Amino acid sequence: MPNVRACDACKRRKVRCDAGSPCANCRISQLRCEYRIAPRKRGRKAKEQVTGIEIAGTLEPTQGESHNSLLPLENHFPTRTCFNGQPEQPSSGSHPQPESPPVNLGQTHHAREIYVQLVALVNSMTISGSIENVINICIDLFAQYIFPNSPVAHQPTLRAAASLFREANHPNWMDMSPFSEGNPALYKIKAFTLITALCAFVASIVPDSLLHQPRALSQPFLQSSKAMLRTYEEHDLEYPDSTSLTIRMWLSAASQNTTGKPGATWNYQGEAVMLAQRLRLYDELAVARDTVLESQLLRAIFWALYLSEMATAALENRPVMMHELLFDGELTLLEHGEHEEPLLEESKFNQGHLQSRLAMGFQLKRRIWSSAADLVVDIKSLKRRQKQGRVAEADARLEVANFMDAYLDFAGLLDSLPPWLRDPDSPVDLVCDDKEVVEYQKTCFWSQRSNITNVFYCTSLVILQKCIENNVPSIMGLDDNPLSWAARKLEIVQNFLQELQRVPFVCLKVQGEAGVERVRRVGSLLLEMVHNIGKQSIKERAKSHVTQLLSILAKLDSKACDELDEVVAM
Repeated sequence: MPNVRACDACKRRKVRCDAGSPCANCRISQLRCEYRIAPRKRGRKAKEQVTGIEIAGTLEPTQGESHNSLLPLENHFPTRTCFNGQPEQPSSGSHPQPESPPVNLGQTHHAREIYVQLVALVNSMTISGSIENVINICIDLFAQYIFPNSPVAHQPTLRAAASLFREANHPNWMDMSPFSEGNPALYKIKAFTLITALCAFVASIVPDSLLHQPRALSQPFLQSSKAMLRTYEEHDLEYPDSTSLTIRMWLSAASQNTTGKPGATWNYQGEAVMLAQRLRLYDELAVARDTVLESQLLRAIFWALYLSEMATAALENRPVMMHELLFDGELTLLEHGEHEEPLLEESKFNQGHLQSRLAMGFQLKRRIWSSAADLVVDIKSLKRRQKQGRVAEADARLEVANFMDAYLDFAGLLDSLPPWLRDPDSPVDLVCDDKEVVEYQKTCFWSQRSNITNVFYCTSLVILQKCIENNVPSIMGLDDNPLSWAARKLEIVQNFLQELQRVPFVCLKVQGEAGVERVRRVGSLLLEMVHNIGKQSIKERAKSHVTQLLSILAKLDSKACDELDEVVAM
């Protein structure tokens, strides 16, 4: 006799259960489905115990009928690419037969089951709208809040992927087997994996004011994207394209934001980095593809991965997997291609060269991370060689002098902020008189400015600490007096705090756990100063700054604040 009450896992998570054995929720989330909790004698019946998750508003198409007049989905996805980074041209047939074996999905009902379960689960979690509405909202949120700091997707392609979930679009495309390259089913499988990874990423960071209870939505999208990727993973690793890298980047970010643990990101991020290096994306010639869009996406993805690896090198939070010394050739990739297409869809919000302006800010952030990473690595290298007696004193002094020049170049990077990022609220250089458009673009610029300045001041503090640890404070123009070091630290932290308090809160929230890690890093360095500095006035200022950082971390709902709170109370 079938169960007539919710399973234990659904009851704890307060989601509707289909009472299966196992239920759909547990299958998609890979949880143990059990019915051990004794039913309550009073209250609602199990089938009535549904906690809906209401999506904030419904998506209205902004392009007239654009959402209903999409090109065939496969037109939005690239052709197959081999290891050497060169595209394989399709034959004259409608479905070219590849030289590689067909994609092995095992039993085709597995892919269908992933689709059906996700649709059922997300629809059961919404009070208004549908899964397609949820996905389109996530695309809108990505374009406004995340694209400025990670411009690695083509918005019309994402819209096309969202159309897979249209109510009348039954997933009969999954019935075609085997899935060979060129088969429309493979394009749609990739599209499903891409769009669900995006939704998992977006829902893992946006606040409830933009998407009601987004964390509850993030998990089913994350698990579905992971599960669908596994159905064609071997073929995807053998013949990667831009989706192969983007999906792994978004799964990595969603995993970290969901768990709060950086280690959760290493697997997918590492695969994306290795694919980028195998495809030689650091080489300008290697990004050439048969479509401008695919080349453009590969270029943007490489710079995003490179930026991430430079951040890793600067913060020293895991081994670096991408560096120029590891490339089998020179880093010749240009920041921009000769011919580029709009990545953002045409709408009234994308006026005034918005995309090109955001691209300028993104490359500035990349240069900040790269300069900071070079300084940290070079200082460590000098100290190591000095300990090993492999560098003469005169040569060491010359290197330190060169580091001083490099630091001055780093410190001047923030001066190159363009006008729209120096003060996003300034009425200077408005694109139009439409207040809605102006506010939309201000938010884009605030999201980017906040990310850039937080990175700059965090890395400034990290460089200072590295100079102190290696007895080369002169690189930053300081003497050997610890009080001068403490004063400079407080100055940097003050600037960091001012930026955190100035920016709209949502622009901090959407930076996810990576942003939280920067706040935590600054707080940890401050706490170290609190415990080591003897001058009471400096100690009290440092404690005041730590208290402010704890308040910000608490609003960001991060576990990192617990660790800092315990230490500062000592």
